[in-house]
Amino acid sequence: MNRISRYLFFDCAQTALLALTVLTLLLMLPQVLLLVDVWINKGASFAILRQLVLYAIPQFMVGTLPMALLLGTLLTLGRLARDSELIVMRSCGLSLWQLARPVGVLVVLFTLLSLLLNWIWVPGAYYQFKVLKRALLSSNTMLTLQSRTFNRSIPGLTLYVEHQDPLSGRLDGVLVHDQRIPNESVTITARHAYPHTDPERNAALLLEEGTRHWITRSGQYRHMQFARFNLELHLILDLVPQYHKEEIDELDPYELYAALHSDTAEQQLAARLEWHRRLAFPMATCIMGLIALPLGVQQSHRSGREFGVIAAMLILIGHFLLLSGGEALAGRQLVSPMVGLWLPNLIMAGLTLWTYRLATFGRTFLELGWPRLIRRTRHKTVTTDKRTH
Repeated sequence: MNRISRYLFFDCAQTALLALTVLTLLLMLPQVLLLVDVWINKGASFAILRQLVLYAIPQFMVGTLPMALLLGTLLTLGRLARDSELIVMRSCGLSLWQLARPVGVLVVLFTLLSLLLNWIWVPGAYYQFKVLKRALLSSNTMLTLQSRTFNRSIPGLTLYVEHQDPLSGRLDGVLVHDQRIPNESVTITARHAYPHTDPERNAALLLEEGTRHWITRSGQYRHMQFARFNLELHLILDLVPQYHKEEIDELDPYELYAALHSDTAEQQLAARLEWHRRLAFPMATCIMGLIALPLGVQQSHRSGREFGVIAAMLILIGHFLLLSGGEALAGRQLVSPMVGLWLPNLIMAGLTLWTYRLATFGRTFLELGWPRLIRRTRHKTVTTDKRTH
């Protein structure tokens, strides 16, 4: 690339990457707040929270890639138009297609990144995210019990521990109030307790030298002394339990291809929808980048930043509505998955070609969209001015 092409490429790339970072962080903010709440309540390490956030990033980048590419290109071309740099480039003989080369390189890079995200990174990250989050929600809360505090992290169960040995895990001076069974509350005191797992990896507490007090449903009080008593917690002690892939979004390309030939028609339909969706979204990224150039060169030094933002929002909303509607129709089997997911891209591709044709001849949407209305308005204005004079 020559100097002007490199200038356009790096300027558009810088703005697009900045937009990608900002948009991804904004979309991730609610999810991050939920993860922080889980992290604080479960007492997990910061490394686990960081790992969850890293696993969540590719899922949001799939949606923000086309937005960032379109917005970054429009904002860059708008700045060039306001500084009259775009006019100078066109005056020096640079055609629209010569200006499209550096933008096309950026579009190809973003499209390849979208393909990698949809086919490789997102399924694996989504699977690992669900595994780690489920493990965190069902992990051993006994390991994070605070001494001399009433711990209510397990629903329906209140635990008080006088002291916890960090090496052996033994709990001393244990008080348990169990309300998990309706109309039958149980209070247990024990001198010692040991967290452990049964053969099915369910968490439990082995209580030693204690008493058990409860009131039956008939209202009678009962108590019992025991040397050992096993209290089931119905949790999983393992931090990362085995988890099989349940959703179609978690399948890698080979597993998704095998799902296309599954025995059930419902599984085949879901696999076909996912297959075409993973191909249609990268193509949407490509179209968003290509349509940004003819829209950007239509700006002038009088156009503000609002033009790029408004144009980007309108195009993104329109394309999102088309994709959502097509996917909904395909999910209800009103149209085939290929038609439902590829027809919106074909419509936007036709709009892109039409926009390039307008920009080649130096025309805008306003000149083509309302030509008769503009001509009539001008004619009435001229006639009124003649009558006035």
